[in-house]
Amino acid sequence: MGISDMSETESKKVAQFPNASSWINWGLGVLYLMSCVFSVVSFAVLAPSIESESGLSKTSLSLLTSVFFFTYSFAQLVAGLLIDRVGSRWLLGVTTIIASVGGLLFIWTDNVIVMYLARALMAIGLSSAFVGGLYLASKWFPASRFGLMSGITNMSANLAGALGSWAIAGLPYQPVVLWWAVINAGMAVIILMFVKTRVPRIEREPVDKEESLGLTEIFSILFRSKQVWLAAIFFAGTFGTFLSYADFWNIQIQQAYGHTIKDAASLNALLPIGLALGAVAFGWFSDAIGKIALPCRVCAMAALVFLVTLIYVPSAPIWIVTILLLVSGFCIGGSTLAFPAAIQHCSANIQGAAIGLVTTCGYISAGILNLVVPVIIGPVPGFQKGNFVFLSAMRLDEVQLETVFSFQRGMIPLAVALGLAAIAAFLLRDVSRKNQPSDSEGS
Repeated sequence: MGISDMSETESKKVAQFPNASSWINWGLGVLYLMSCVFSVVSFAVLAPSIESESGLSKTSLSLLTSVFFFTYSFAQLVAGLLIDRVGSRWLLGVTTIIASVGGLLFIWTDNVIVMYLARALMAIGLSSAFVGGLYLASKWFPASRFGLMSGITNMSANLAGALGSWAIAGLPYQPVVLWWAVINAGMAVIILMFVKTRVPRIEREPVDKEESLGLTEIFSILFRSKQVWLAAIFFAGTFGTFLSYADFWNIQIQQAYGHTIKDAASLNALLPIGLALGAVAFGWFSDAIGKIALPCRVCAMAALVFLVTLIYVPSAPIWIVTILLLVSGFCIGGSTLAFPAAIQHCSANIQGAAIGLVTTCGYISAGILNLVVPVIIGPVPGFQKGNFVFLSAMRLDEVQLETVFSFQRGMIPLAVALGLAAIAAFLLRDVSRKNQPSDSEGS
């Protein structure tokens, strides 16, 4: 082989995975994702404290969630592009510090404009968490296990969100956010010390020629990919709906039925717990059958049926509501398959950007829903406490019924989003596992 031939087939070593480094690098990414999901989910639980102590209206609180989601959405796309270029260590480490600064600023001020800025900083900092956790799973584990590992990644994060939000119910928001910021700062130090930027290699393999692609070329490839966009729409309709419902509206809906904030938080925790279990189950199912599109279709259709039933069946007994919350979360757990559905159509060095695009669409969807829903709901009177028997249907007075009907009208966009996700899922197509782009290039 001549010198010119060797330059064209420059080689790198490829590691045998998983190994000890796989678990350490992926585990640190998951820890930061757990912090991110806790921050997002806990906002609904802390909202009453923020409202009473800062004097913000429900509309302003909704705008705070939209500011977070929109900023987080676009920042995730940037994070997806950067992680392929600067590596996971520096991206995760620096953005973790930015999130901590945003948290400290949020509890330092009661000025609504500064609070918007603080939430935007938190969003920018946390934007690398979802991308980073899934990116590390895709790089440090075999492609044939990415469905399962992405499910475990989401399970860990959502269990942290569910248990954490339940634990802080009724607490004032300042000390909660303070401790969260301090822990994040410590996590940044650990990430900078231990996360590896490059994946080690032990065998020879050609370098991916797309390593030299510029941002314009990467955007062009992604934006022309119909399957990547279908995966993004599927994720936007399923996970975006989950974010809007579980992280803000369900707490208020449960209060409209007469639950206390602590009971509402306990019921709401069933959604991320269900999602955590569903993410692993759908990931295992996908890897077991060697297909991604079919589980996505099951996920979207089942999520549509159960969430619509949960929202629009009036005055169901609490035990039925409990089951519907858990099952709805379980079905939406399949939304994590959007990532293997997207990257199976991408070469290795643009997979981070693909993950960023998919997550961006999911959080933009949540932000849009949180802007539209309050307009449909309109003004909501104060919530009244109700009395319940576990096995009996709820009995609501006229004021409570009108409040519940207002929330039910407001949830129509969420049902529409799930319907669009189902359509996208039925248009998804699989790539044969042996023909998928190699994922062995360096991070």
